[in-house]
Amino acid sequence: MMTEFLPDEINNHEMKELTQEQEEKFNEVLMNIQRDINIISEISSDRLSKRRSLEKIKKETIGNKKGLSIEILQKLFFNISNALVRCLGDSIEKCRELSTQIITEFFETIDPIPFISYIMPVFVNRYSQPEIIEPSEEIRLATVELILKISDISKREITPFVEDIVRILDRTLQDSYPEVKKVSCKIIISLVENAEHQVSFFGEKITKSLVPTLQHKHSSVRIIALQALKYAVIADASGLNDIINTLRNLTLDKTGSVREVLYKTVSEWLLKLRDRYSYGDKLLPLLFAGFVDEVPKYQEQCKSYMNEIGALYEYDWESRLKDQLDYTPNNNNSDRPRIGSRHIVRDNIMKILDKLLEDIQDWTTERRNKSSQILVTLFDFVEEHITGYTNAIIPIFCKVCTTDEISLLQSIGKSSELLGRYVEPSVWLDVITPQIKRSAGGAVQSRIGCLKVLGSLIRGSDPEKLSSTIKYISVVINENELIHNENAYLLLEVSVVLQEIINKLIPASINEAFNSLEDSIGFKYFYILVQLKSTENNVNVPGVKEMQHNIDNSLKLLTEKHDFESIPQLYNYYFDTLMNELTKTIDVWNSYSIEPKVYYILLENSDELIGQRLDIIISNFVLLFNIERDFETRIRMFSLLHKLLKTKPLTLNSTHQLPMYSKRIITDIFIANGIWRAGKKATVIRARDMECFLAYLNLQDGLYENTERIINIQCIEDVMEKELLPVLISCLEDDDINTRENVLKIFVKLFNKEYCGAYNAELFKKIYPELLKRMDDASDVIRNQTAKTFPYLFNCIAQWQDYIQNNKMNSGESYIEKSLDDIHYQTMIKGLSIHLDDSNNIIQNAVCETFKGLALASHTSLIPMSNIPLKTMIIEYLNSVRSKHRNSYYIDNIIQYIQNLK
Repeated sequence: MMTEFLPDEINNHEMKELTQEQEEKFNEVLMNIQRDINIISEISSDRLSKRRSLEKIKKETIGNKKGLSIEILQKLFFNISNALVRCLGDSIEKCRELSTQIITEFFETIDPIPFISYIMPVFVNRYSQPEIIEPSEEIRLATVELILKISDISKREITPFVEDIVRILDRTLQDSYPEVKKVSCKIIISLVENAEHQVSFFGEKITKSLVPTLQHKHSSVRIIALQALKYAVIADASGLNDIINTLRNLTLDKTGSVREVLYKTVSEWLLKLRDRYSYGDKLLPLLFAGFVDEVPKYQEQCKSYMNEIGALYEYDWESRLKDQLDYTPNNNNSDRPRIGSRHIVRDNIMKILDKLLEDIQDWTTERRNKSSQILVTLFDFVEEHITGYTNAIIPIFCKVCTTDEISLLQSIGKSSELLGRYVEPSVWLDVITPQIKRSAGGAVQSRIGCLKVLGSLIRGSDPEKLSSTIKYISVVINENELIHNENAYLLLEVSVVLQEIINKLIPASINEAFNSLEDSIGFKYFYILVQLKSTENNVNVPGVKEMQHNIDNSLKLLTEKHDFESIPQLYNYYFDTLMNELTKTIDVWNSYSIEPKVYYILLENSDELIGQRLDIIISNFVLLFNIERDFETRIRMFSLLHKLLKTKPLTLNSTHQLPMYSKRIITDIFIANGIWRAGKKATVIRARDMECFLAYLNLQDGLYENTERIINIQCIEDVMEKELLPVLISCLEDDDINTRENVLKIFVKLFNKEYCGAYNAELFKKIYPELLKRMDDASDVIRNQTAKTFPYLFNCIAQWQDYIQNNKMNSGESYIEKSLDDIHYQTMIKGLSIHLDDSNNIIQNAVCETFKGLALASHTSLIPMSNIPLKTMIIEYLNSVRSKHRNSYYIDNIIQYIQNLK
């Protein structure tokens, strides 16, 4: 329904009397537009007539400002206002547009206050309906702009109409046209500035109406909505609770200018609201979001705002803070927040913390990250007063740290560091220890989260305060499910915790007066590190390289804490203590035991000290290489022994005592493990055994003639016939190619002239047939190596014959064979000559060199001791089989070589 002005109401308004000249001008203009007024007032008038009439009215009145005074315009408006208001609801859009423009321009010129009470109901009726009546965006915009002008011009006179305007804003703030929303927000600002008290009755309604606008896709709309909200809340903060979540979302706004306005708005609320301290728990987190904003400028602004808020708090609560302000005044050069700022945060910490802890578990990534960053800032304000909330914080931190979000983990890590700084270690240990134990046997990820938090807590702690709990932490960490776990990521976190602890160790407390070195803090952490280092993991598995790096760093740190120059010195310092600890259970070591792995690491890193502890080391080896031991343990020990034998300089012989243990090493280790047994595992054991035996025999290589021997010759002589040779011959027929090859290489070493006293004719008669068998081996590698072994056999036989001839025997001894019969040489010649016609050229060449070696040995020694020289024997036999060979090249080559020998 359209509201109309009544004539008697109009006449009752106070009007300034016009001069005679003005009165004449007024009558002239009114007469000129009277018919037009009648046309726009008549419903039946056609569209074109109404439009022309409105245009003429505008031209003759407000369009003629130079010719008409304000007084004349004021009186003219009284006469035409009724018709103009009627046109505001006209069905013709152009009429509505023109009437709105005319009214607007009049209100910009004359005093609009007398007309507000008549025009406002029209706007209410038209713009406060559930459905939009005005279809034109431009007219809706012009209307709200008109309302804004009325409010700006009227100032306090707008008070009686606040309710009507609020009803209009409730709809226009939901308008689809962004410009209408913007102007509506400006109206709110104007109303609060002009009639704050009256607006306070509708503050909650206005606040709720602004929520959709705060979420508008255009940043400019969100900015002006924030500015309007600032004024609305200052007028009445009762609706603030309902929009906090919307404001929290704005801290994540992609547009920096929106966030900047938000921070400014929040700071003004905290400075201007009458009950500002009642809303601290809701508003402070919004301001703290600015502390961690990605734009440095906004960070500095928020710090400045917080400083102002703190100063105001100090003023408001001067009596409460007087002592603290007197004795610990604010230091402008310090990064520590001012006293008032710290107190206002502490007053609200419980509610703030509850919400932030909830938010770091939110389903949205942005919310989690932002809240975790705010926590870092919060702890710097609360400082040691956070202690009372440790029990609530740490379990949540442990839960959140099961994620793989790097930014979230970094923020939680920083917060945990601050907890470690401000809270006594005994307090947070009492909270986190049950968390670690509670997750034992459960999801590994849960323990990883606990360890991440523990590492950060330790990182932030003061070394002096932490020292009293260091030993207790070692007990927590030294748990089988932690340091013996198979999960690489879990072990990585354990290594991080250890690195942080060792970094905090006070050198004076490492070896304090304990009952024994075994009880010292230094040993406990050394033992944990070595156990962790011994964990078997593929370096290609994610986390393993980082873990190993952390362990190495920790050992280096621990070495420095002990004032040692190198890590081996650390191993040497704790060698005996660790060895005693390990060997307590050596009888029950198995594939699942950690001790064999630690034993490996200990010997691998102890350098020359190994030579000083040979007695216990060799005794342990004998136990660990026992054939009753499980496969994995023996394999691990073979790997260790092989590594020690390959180490240069040879640490096993650092004190030149290794020869004393030759008999035990050869008998109890190599011979015992080389005996044939069924099964694939036994095959692997023999392969590793022969590999280590070869490495052991190689120790003698490269030593000068006068150098003290490493291998006792007498030991070889004692075991050769009855123990060693049967094992070697057995292994020559092993399924594993490497085993057969290594045995052939072992024979090469044992055919050395130094060991010729260990042989007799019967042993040679057993050896050479086995070597001839290997010439028919399925593997060309073995055949080639066998061919290369024969020359060493011939030289050994020659050396043995010289040795036996020159050695005087007791008269009481039985007959001793001093040479091999011709039949044996003939057998060897016959067996080898077959391979001169081999299909493999490599084998042919090798056998050719073998014949040359045999001829050379017979040339320089008494081989054989018969009337027929061995050279002649070779030539005669090769000539006899020449016709059977496809190619006589190698036969001719051998014969020519023998004939050239002088």
